[in-house]
Amino acid sequence: ELRLVDGGGRCAGRVEMKHGGEWGSICSYDFDWDARWATVVCRQLGCGPVAKASPYAPFGQGTGRIWLQPFCSGNEAVLQDCSHFGWGQHFCGHEWDVGVTCAEAVELRLVAGGGPCAGRVEVKLRGRWGSVADDSWDMEDAEVVCQQLGCGSAAGAYAASTHFGEGDGPISLALVNCHGDEAAFWDCEIRGWGPYVGIHDFDTAVVCQGFARLVGGDGACDGWLEVRRGRAWIGVCEDAVDIKAAQVVCRELGCGTVLAVPGSGRFEAGTGPLWEGGFECNGTEPLLAACTRRPPRSQGCTGHASIICSPYTGFRLADNSSGCAGRVEAEAGGTWGSLCATSWDLPDAHVLCHHLGCGPAAAVPPGGSFGGGDGPLWPDAFGCGGSERHPGECPTAVLGEPACPPGHAAAVNCSGLVSGRAGGCRQHRAAAPARSPPCLAGSRRVRLVGGPGRCAGRVEVYVNGTWGTVCQETWDLPDATVVCRQLGCGMALAAPRSARFGPGTGPLWPDAGGCAGTEASLWDCPPSAQRGCRRGGGAGAVCSEQLSLRLAGGSSRCRGHLEVLYNGTWGRVCVEGTSPATAAAVCWQLGCGDGGTLVAAPAWDSVPAWLAWVGCKEGARSLWRCLSAPW
Repeated sequence: ELRLVDGGGRCAGRVEMKHGGEWGSICSYDFDWDARWATVVCRQLGCGPVAKASPYAPFGQGTGRIWLQPFCSGNEAVLQDCSHFGWGQHFCGHEWDVGVTCAEAVELRLVAGGGPCAGRVEVKLRGRWGSVADDSWDMEDAEVVCQQLGCGSAAGAYAASTHFGEGDGPISLALVNCHGDEAAFWDCEIRGWGPYVGIHDFDTAVVCQGFARLVGGDGACDGWLEVRRGRAWIGVCEDAVDIKAAQVVCRELGCGTVLAVPGSGRFEAGTGPLWEGGFECNGTEPLLAACTRRPPRSQGCTGHASIICSPYTGFRLADNSSGCAGRVEAEAGGTWGSLCATSWDLPDAHVLCHHLGCGPAAAVPPGGSFGGGDGPLWPDAFGCGGSERHPGECPTAVLGEPACPPGHAAAVNCSGLVSGRAGGCRQHRAAAPARSPPCLAGSRRVRLVGGPGRCAGRVEVYVNGTWGTVCQETWDLPDATVVCRQLGCGMALAAPRSARFGPGTGPLWPDAGGCAGTEASLWDCPPSAQRGCRRGGGAGAVCSEQLSLRLAGGSSRCRGHLEVLYNGTWGRVCVEGTSPATAAAVCWQLGCGDGGTLVAAPAWDSVPAWLAWVGCKEGARSLWRCLSAPW
């Protein structure tokens, strides 16, 4: 029998063997530099590779017999197969009792950074977490930490005293020197294996770039998916990501619920190598890197994976005794703030009330009716249609919105007051099923839902008082063209099936699918000749005006007059007061690189000027998130 004792667990401690019914220690001289006996011990116990081995009684001296002084090659199956002088025969004393810490006994984490990929570095030794102390901590050290944690490459290496705070427990490791390419942190040169009691002036901290990111969208919470391979970002095939993997990505990035996995057509994807294989997630993992990997499929990559997450992680009503009325607050980036009332309207209120389980909205009181709140005042203007599942699905913008007066916080009174609810503050972080909003009237309507905005999504029709999905059996681009024209969304770019925006709920409308593409509305198309709907609902459309942004009149799509769509009309942006970083945001959003230059280019044609004083900041990735003068 073999065991490790006094190390806080079965995979660390002083090495002891049982022979003749008696436990005894193992000794070795310090000239055995390779300590191959430790490799045999850790493998025999199923504790992984060696993290640290020492012949200097690191876990204290034994008090009984010394059974073996082994000389191992490292390939032996069990310790007694190593060469030795015989049981009980040795030329070393208890001061040379060997101890080993196997990799399974050591854990690594980052704390106090708000997530798993940033914070003070801590290592678990002998069952206790402690900090890592180093007065020359650098990016090579941080790189190994980040890679081992599945957090991509290092973005920064810091002293914990300036980032995230010093620890107050033991010091687990001291004086670490990594080359940056080690497979594990324990493979680095570590001069001090604790735990120690000492000052924490040299505690270390790390910020990692993360394993996953979304790029090419309006912000950090939507875009095509890229993952870290080595020190480079690469794309992911769309068949490698499902809704559960998307949930993990949204959580890892600090975003809200996943809204859609729209496939390759939504964003302008980059070129270059792709991640080989897919991700099998259960949806609860903290990082995409923690999901099981599956081998690549044989048919090749059909397109880049993209994900749309809500930028908001929660919504609530505050400062009222009723749980279904109050000031509208949203959580973003871990901070709760009130929404500005300037653009808040009844469709926005309907979506929020339904999401909170409070029925339809009864009224939208004036801004500030329930106070201004103590947190920030979010300037976002919501553009809900009234049918979204929760406010996080609604398109938002800051561009062109007037400055929000102090204390001018949005308010709402919902009609469905429920007895027995605790008052004061009602909040939800999970999505509720979609409901048909009572504010919509008329005998027949069409809409696009489940996408990033009103001009892309699953086609739904309102017939006889009920919203239903459209059969995808014969749905194609001419049908989508009619829907885009009917909604004032330009021309159709794609006519996706249910895999893009989901199959939807509600009754199936089987009559679509016979349009020529020239009709003014879906109701003008002849009924489809094919009967039945074996594939179910979920017909979709992606329209050109979903972009609402273009460069016109230039020699390519990446240069020209900057134009934005507002109230159905294209207009230009004045150069007066517009920041240089605005060019970078526009170029990034259009898939034209991450930089650009603004120039004054007078135009003599009669095109409206919609905006001026557009103040995008450095690093902005969407024009819609930039402050400006009003439209």
